[in-house]
Amino acid sequence: MGNHTEFKRAVNLILENINVDANVNVSVFETNIRVVGGLLSAHILSGRVEGMQLHDGWPCSGPLLDLAVKFATKLLPAFNTETGMPYGTVNLKYGVNRFETPVTCTAGVGTFVIEFGALSRLTGDPHFEKIALNALDALYRARSGIGLVGNHINTETGLWTATDAGIGAGVDSYFEYLAKGGLLFHRPKLLQQFYDYEKAINKYIRQDDWFTWVSMTKGGVTFPIFQSLEAFWPGVLALIGKVDDATRILLTYFQINRQFGVTPEFYNLQNHETSNQRAGYPLRPEMVESMLYLYKATKDPTYLHEAAAMVEAIEHGTKTKCGYATIKDVNDYTLEDRMESFFLAETTKYLYLLFDEENFMHNDGTTSRIIDTPNGKCVIEAGGYIFNTEAHPIDPAMLYCCSSKKAEDITKLQKFEDNIDFISLLDLRDPHFQGMDKDLDKEDLSLEVNELDVGEEQMSPEIESEIEELERQWDQTDNIQVPLATPSSESNIQVPLATTTPTSEPNIQVPIPPPPTTTPTPTPDTTIQEPPISPTTPLSGVNADTPILLIDLKSSTSKTELQERVKVNKEVIELITNAKEHDKKQHAAGDLRSNLAGEILQYLIDIRNEYSNLLKISAKLETPTMENIKVQLAKRKYVQEQPGIEILDENICVPIERSSDSLALKRMLNIIYSKHILKRHQIRFIHGPICRPKDAPPKIEEMYFTNKPAIFGIEKAKLPKLCFRDFPGTRQPYTSNIER
Repeated sequence: MGNHTEFKRAVNLILENINVDANVNVSVFETNIRVVGGLLSAHILSGRVEGMQLHDGWPCSGPLLDLAVKFATKLLPAFNTETGMPYGTVNLKYGVNRFETPVTCTAGVGTFVIEFGALSRLTGDPHFEKIALNALDALYRARSGIGLVGNHINTETGLWTATDAGIGAGVDSYFEYLAKGGLLFHRPKLLQQFYDYEKAINKYIRQDDWFTWVSMTKGGVTFPIFQSLEAFWPGVLALIGKVDDATRILLTYFQINRQFGVTPEFYNLQNHETSNQRAGYPLRPEMVESMLYLYKATKDPTYLHEAAAMVEAIEHGTKTKCGYATIKDVNDYTLEDRMESFFLAETTKYLYLLFDEENFMHNDGTTSRIIDTPNGKCVIEAGGYIFNTEAHPIDPAMLYCCSSKKAEDITKLQKFEDNIDFISLLDLRDPHFQGMDKDLDKEDLSLEVNELDVGEEQMSPEIESEIEELERQWDQTDNIQVPLATPSSESNIQVPLATTTPTSEPNIQVPIPPPPTTTPTPTPDTTIQEPPISPTTPLSGVNADTPILLIDLKSSTSKTELQERVKVNKEVIELITNAKEHDKKQHAAGDLRSNLAGEILQYLIDIRNEYSNLLKISAKLETPTMENIKVQLAKRKYVQEQPGIEILDENICVPIERSSDSLALKRMLNIIYSKHILKRHQIRFIHGPICRPKDAPPKIEEMYFTNKPAIFGIEKAKLPKLCFRDFPGTRQPYTSNIER
């Protein structure tokens, strides 16, 4: 709107007065979409404010961004659950109360990826985005067999506590963030999840162009009610390009607006009237947001007329001396002394943008701004803004500017520019190029082009000599050759791996290389130089009369084992026979480098040698007996039962843990602490465990936990049944819901 002075005044008030360590319980969901999202949007838009003092690293750093990071960090302990889905409430000072209920609504789990993803892209810290994606993945895996999700879920167990499925209250922004998150961060996985839900919604929840509430497991209708929050759905469909379907749904919703002037919270689809106790209108923005997206997509003036009618209804029906009040009942327009914050943050903003068609938010990419940043030059404000569910706009260009992907893309482009060959891109066989040489004079061509001779395809002497050298090196490659059997022995080819000699260990055969053979090898073709074969190589001789002893048959302990060993030896003989036949055919074809049989023989010898060595080593290893194991376990149990070191300070037990299997070390530590360290500081030392006095209440810090979730990549969340949760460097005890 251009009110730069008010923007700067509000920023100064926030930076000077906000306390992120206040002892107050806040909604994780609301703090994210309103506080974190608002600070991110203000940080992004501050570059358009005249006279605004920007940080040197803007948009990748700045005080508003730092404050957003602090608030988001305060929310992270809520995600420290067994499933990765967050608790609903957190204390800014102390963390999550150990008695906090793990049940939260579906939207409270799946409405973080826009804000947390923007934080990660702007700051370079990937944990925020990973944590949000982890929660989304856990929620997606918790859907029912027919592809629907319920309304409330236990974030510790992953079990649904409210199984009504719909697109309204408690679920709406989850679907919204799947679509918007996929578009903003170019994540096809999120869009695919949205499409999966859309298919299930259209099959079970949609009734013509209305959406009811059904059972998430059976699909039967439970509440034939339209909720005003459902009006976001056409807008999301418009964002992903399904304009026709979105138009049909929104025009259906206009029937309610024309009946009451505004949209009541609940509308009974069977009786065509408002529902009891839910007939109010708290100035919600969902209908207007969908109008904005569809008007931008279609330019249909119908949406302007409907929006103007809503403006008149709000102006004449809700305006008071101090603002605009919530309508308690749309049937008689009785008012309630309350104005929701989303009226100014969303409803009025969308209405303003709907009628201000020249606003910079509507930029279609034809204009932009180039700025210098620590990451190099960046193009920003090119349009494509994505609004979070509280109507705070996020500029995707700024996220890209600060992300690591920009640096990767620059490297790829530079590499492409360095290696591109424009001449190779010209296709001289293209009919558009034929006859062009007749229309050109040599004076029209540059000196470089005149020097090119495209009529002949000749190879330079340097390239020819290089190819010849490579071929010569290839021909001289050192290969092991296996001689072919003579025609008289082709029908019964037997190649020994090695002769064996028994060792002191039972059932172990150690291969001994055969003596050098004097059998002459076939003379290779003189056109190809073959390397000489060493006379001492174990593969140089082939004796057709000696059987292959890959596995010794005499050491078999049973008839079944003997049969298996015979079977393996036959398979080896068949394998070698086939390999020699293959080599023979290749040699006949002129390829004397084929040596498949030799390679297989060498592999088998290596495997046998390794196996023999392993048997030798394993025979020397001591196998622990059950008696030794019992003695070791008894020793450890005795050590663990010894009294540990504990000090009494202000009536609170503080254990000093020293894990050790050594009783002497444990006693030595007791002496050091009791007679030296603790005594010097006049601390009372107590042998053995002590308990907290019953009249001493726990400290407030002990009622909360502040551990943040550990993220190792984006992995699937699990539902473990262990009583401890592991984190890098620590081991935190976990109390079950029953113990709570």
